[in-house]
Amino acid sequence: MIRNIPGGTSVLRSGGGGNERGFGASDVQILIGGRRMSGKANNMITNLSRVQAAQVERIELIRSNAEGLDIRNEGIIYNVILREGGDDSTTRFVEVGATAIHDMALTPSALVSWNTNRGVLTSSLSYEYDTRPRLEKTDENVLEPDRTPREFRALATERNRNSHILTGTFGYEFQGGTTLNLNALYSDNEHTQDRLEDQYLFGPGDTLIPSAIEVGDIRFESRKIELGGDLEFDVGRIGRLRTLLILNRAENDDTIIQDEIANGETTRLFSSIADYDQGETILRSTMTSNLGRHTWEYGAEGAFNTLDKTFAFDGDPLENAIVEEDRYDIFVTYSTPLSDILSLQAALTQELSTIYQNREGETNERDFQYLKPRLELRYDQTASDQFRLLVERTVSQLNLNDFVASRNLDDDTINFGNPDLRPESTWTYSLGYERRFADDGGSLRLEVLYQDISDHIDKILIGTEDSGIGNIGSAQRFNFNLDLTTRFGFIGVPNAVLTFSYTYDDNEVTDPFTGEKRRIKNSTPHYFRVNYRHDLESTNFAYGLVMHRRTYRERQDVTLYEISKLQAHLDYVFAEYGFTENIKMRFQAAHNLNRDGRTFDRTIYDGNIADGVVDRIEHRYFIVVPDYVLSLQATF
Repeated sequence: MIRNIPGGTSVLRSGGGGNERGFGASDVQILIGGRRMSGKANNMITNLSRVQAAQVERIELIRSNAEGLDIRNEGIIYNVILREGGDDSTTRFVEVGATAIHDMALTPSALVSWNTNRGVLTSSLSYEYDTRPRLEKTDENVLEPDRTPREFRALATERNRNSHILTGTFGYEFQGGTTLNLNALYSDNEHTQDRLEDQYLFGPGDTLIPSAIEVGDIRFESRKIELGGDLEFDVGRIGRLRTLLILNRAENDDTIIQDEIANGETTRLFSSIADYDQGETILRSTMTSNLGRHTWEYGAEGAFNTLDKTFAFDGDPLENAIVEEDRYDIFVTYSTPLSDILSLQAALTQELSTIYQNREGETNERDFQYLKPRLELRYDQTASDQFRLLVERTVSQLNLNDFVASRNLDDDTINFGNPDLRPESTWTYSLGYERRFADDGGSLRLEVLYQDISDHIDKILIGTEDSGIGNIGSAQRFNFNLDLTTRFGFIGVPNAVLTFSYTYDDNEVTDPFTGEKRRIKNSTPHYFRVNYRHDLESTNFAYGLVMHRRTYRERQDVTLYEISKLQAHLDYVFAEYGFTENIKMRFQAAHNLNRDGRTFDRTIYDGNIADGVVDRIEHRYFIVVPDYVLSLQATF
């Protein structure tokens, strides 16, 4: 539904806000009935996928901070209004499918959901068996420093991800407008990688001589449970108070085993085992007061996170660490129209946090304080044209895993934890323009953005030839963003929707190993994305595609420099056919154009990159084998 609305594709692509700790930091632009979910893993995007088109009355596009909405957000807000089902309505949805990939077994998937409305009581229950198979192939030429051939490697990686996801929601509206909402999620996930690499040496006349086979067995397992709920009620004439509580816990087991087969003998190259438990508890209370043309939102949030991780390499315990973070936010937001065409939103948040670490009995506790102001002006030149000026300070949330050692598969190295890691602090200055075309014909959004980043996080030197995550100083970034969505009604095809996105990214940081200026790691100067969908008029048939293009990306570590060049990628093409109003079939083909081909040119140094002594050069060509998905959906 959202996907078919001009501008909706980019919103869905941004995700549901479940990656950052805490609740208030989530940048949510999708609401259901004017509210967002009191959940992280069980977020709005997850629940929206369970809502069927037949349940939707309309979707409101809101360009300002409309009164009564459970959000203060820049840009467009998509508010999904469900049909009033009366005192007794039930909707059931079933989707079954299968994915086919050459040289891999057929993989099934399924989704079953149930939604009911009993007047003041609403509830839902869903089960999903999610599978995401993928077959990757990489050809690699290993060269001597003078670029003469040394070795050839052919790697095939078979990926499988199987997830069992059970979600449920419950809502009740009491007399007087008091509302209670509860939600729960349980997931059991397994991600496996089977790696097979054939290795050859170059002989006379560039002949290939088999030398060894490397076999990798990688298994990531996790189990997650989340409980969330909120209670909202009026507090006399003061305003409306909402209090929410979220509890989530996760158990993770990661195992990586790499063997070499040479001359008929199998040798264990290494084994890596990581066991870690994660937990988060969030308590947030917000009061919203509307005083004429003035809206105040104020409150506090506490987020309490824990990580208990054990990491062993080749059977030897390398690190056993406990990391705890207690973070408190005290915030106030003020919104008011300054005139009929000009509005103001100002916010101020005081963040207080404590990070405690226990690494092999060595403890470390640090306190942080950040003041985070935000000021936004909106100028509605016309009913269709809006300008936005934004100034704000944000503070990144540290990945607790960065405090603990881990294995890097791509670089075949160990990333050492950093007990002194600090959050990034970013000042953002942006000017945006948005135009909504007449008759729901589309939209155009332009944005110019500059960021001044302090304590930028990247790789730093650990010892003499090892590296880990750390702060490398300041960084600057300039972005230009364009999002265009248009219906082809001007050529008589109103049911065809095209979305085009483009980002130009210019940035700079000082490399900690060489002392030279370079781009921010893995950033790309140019990025294009195209989405197209056409619902054929007077038929039950629809088709479309999604494709994107990145230019190049660079990254640097203590012993390597890598540049990757990416071709245009056809993410997928699809076709849908509706047998009836409630039964639909969908066919999707992915990775067909250029097979997501990309090249990686990597220089490996003998010791520190600053010394400039090259050990070898690696040239990799990477592809993804196409996959085909057939699914059947039924609503009843």
